[in-house]
Amino acid sequence: MRAEQDEAAALLDGLNFDTLLKALTVGRGYEAALRDPPGRQGWSDAVPSSLSFGQLEIKVDQLARLLAINRAQPGARVAILAPMGPEAIVSVLACLRVGLSPLLLPLHGNELDLLRLIEASDAVMAIGVSRVGTMRPLLMLRELAVRAFGTRFVGGFGAQVPDGIAPLDTLMASATLHPLPEVTQRTTLQLVDAVTLAGPMAVSERDVLGKALEISRLLKPMASSRIVTTLVGGDLAALASGPAMAMLTGVELLPLGLFSLGDLQACIEGGRNVHLILPGAMEPALAHSRLASHPALASLVLVHRPAASRALPALGRPDIAIVDVDVTSAAEISVSRR
Repeated sequence: MRAEQDEAAALLDGLNFDTLLKALTVGRGYEAALRDPPGRQGWSDAVPSSLSFGQLEIKVDQLARLLAINRAQPGARVAILAPMGPEAIVSVLACLRVGLSPLLLPLHGNELDLLRLIEASDAVMAIGVSRVGTMRPLLMLRELAVRAFGTRFVGGFGAQVPDGIAPLDTLMASATLHPLPEVTQRTTLQLVDAVTLAGPMAVSERDVLGKALEISRLLKPMASSRIVTTLVGGDLAALASGPAMAMLTGVELLPLGLFSLGDLQACIEGGRNVHLILPGAMEPALAHSRLASHPALASLVLVHRPAASRALPALGRPDIAIVDVDVTSAAEISVSRR
């Protein structure tokens, strides 16, 4: 065990999301990094698309330069109100690149909860998406920015950006002329507990990548496979099992953003091995479904929240790797293989 820990520490030395993305861009720039589920337009108005590693690098660089215009102090917080998907991932990576600390807000939080979190973090900027089902995150962020004294910039992704909010998709295209500040020290990510809404809790990139490495070693993802995550939040469990593991292994990530059984079925089709990430409470439903015996299912990650008890029946697939992620808090998880 000690040898494995030492080896993992050596692998993580000097590693961060920037170095990973730049290496993937150089070596595999044209390969898919992120792909939208086919039904995304129905709940977000965004036409489903995909981003290669090279395109992801460009978008991260553009948003980082746009955020740098605000000349925030190093380590300043940026609130992000978006489901786990391309916009949230680009926002997190851009914040870290420019020396800002992303605060991942829970979509299910009410106005008072979100205001408390923004004020507790002293967020100077906020980023969101225009629509998630019936929710309008940008309208919420605009109201919160008026009430939160320190928030001086609100930007939004999507075609329907309300008045008073910077349209990021348009502005990012002209942001390449702005210089990036020199970042001497990597900042932390600010996470919120999905159940209690406690937070913000700080976690380092190394912590996120360390847990991603731990999970990936148990699953052994292959380059020809894809990771499908149904988690929409942004705590350590969601970040490590989804975006961080995808970048660490160079595997394509399909984040559902908003759960849809039809989208999940479509993402598993296509003849490629699938590493599926589900809330632990959904295991009985999966065990009773046709997906349980699908030949494309290569491994399964089940994320168990503190408030949820383990339910039966469990999935009976001795031929695939099943990993349990037990969540203690937004910034603390334990990983084990069955």
